[in-house]
Amino acid sequence: MNNLIQRAITGVLFVAVLTVAILYAKWSLAWLFFFFTLVGLSEYYSILRKGNETVPLPISGYLSATLIHGVAFLAWPEDPKYLAAWLIPIPLVILVELFRNPKQALLRMSYAVLPIVWIVIPFACLVMISEVFSEYIGKLVLGFFILLWINDTGAYLTGKSIGKTKLAPKISPGKTVEGYIGGIALSILAAAFLHEILEILTRTDWMIMAAIIAIFSNAGDLVESVLKRHCDVKDSGNLLPGHGGVLDRFDGVFLSAPLILAYLLLQNS
Repeated sequence: MNNLIQRAITGVLFVAVLTVAILYAKWSLAWLFFFFTLVGLSEYYSILRKGNETVPLPISGYLSATLIHGVAFLAWPEDPKYLAAWLIPIPLVILVELFRNPKQALLRMSYAVLPIVWIVIPFACLVMISEVFSEYIGKLVLGFFILLWINDTGAYLTGKSIGKTKLAPKISPGKTVEGYIGGIALSILAAAFLHEILEILTRTDWMIMAAIIAIFSNAGDLVESVLKRHCDVKDSGNLLPGHGGVLDRFDGVFLSAPLILAYLLLQNS
C-alpha cells in the first residue's frame, strides 16, 4: 500500500477512536490512555534493548502505571489526597535497581525512573484533565489534542515552506526555528476560534493553553529524538502503520499534559 494512503487511513482511524473514547465517558478515556501507557512502556524498553542499553525491570514500569492510572481514575477528583500514592513507585524502583546490579545502579535507576515521569504520569494527567472541574468534560481533553495537532500541522507546513534555521540540528535535523514559531502562532490563532466551538474556558485560557502545548510539545518531541538517536532507532514501534509507535504519536503530550493540568488547577483554585 502506498505509504501516503497508509498514513491517511491510520491517521483517520486514530483520530476517530481517540475522539470517540474521549467524548464517550471517563472510563473509555481512562482505559484507552492506560493501554497507550502500557504500549509506550513496552516501546521504551524495546528501544533500550535495540541500543544495547541497560534495561530496568519492565515489571516495575507496568506496576507503576497500574497504580498511578488506578489512582487517577478512581480517586480523582473525589479524594485527591490519594494522589500521594504517585510518589510510591519512584523510591521502590530505585531500590530494586540499586540492589539488582550495584555496578550499574545509577544507570539502571535513571532508566527506571524516566518512563514513570516521562510516559506514565503524563498519560494519567490526561485522565485528570477531563475532571479538573469536578465533573467529566471530555471536550477539555479533545481541545488539548486539537491544539496539539494544529501545532504539528503549522510547524510542518511553515517548516517546509520557509524553514531555514535549524532548531536543534544535533538532535532533530528536520526541525526549524521558523516551523517552531509557525506552529505556535497557528495554535494560538486556532485557540481564539476554539473558544467559540468548545466553550468551557475563556478565549484567553485557550490561547494560553495553546502556547503551553505548542512550546512544550516540541520539547517533548526533542526528548524522544534524543532517546531514539542515542539508541539508533528510527521509530519507537509499529502500532500505527505509517506513523510509528505510541511514543512517536504522543511525544508532544509527555511534557505538555502535566503543565496544562497545573494551569487548569491554578485557574480553578
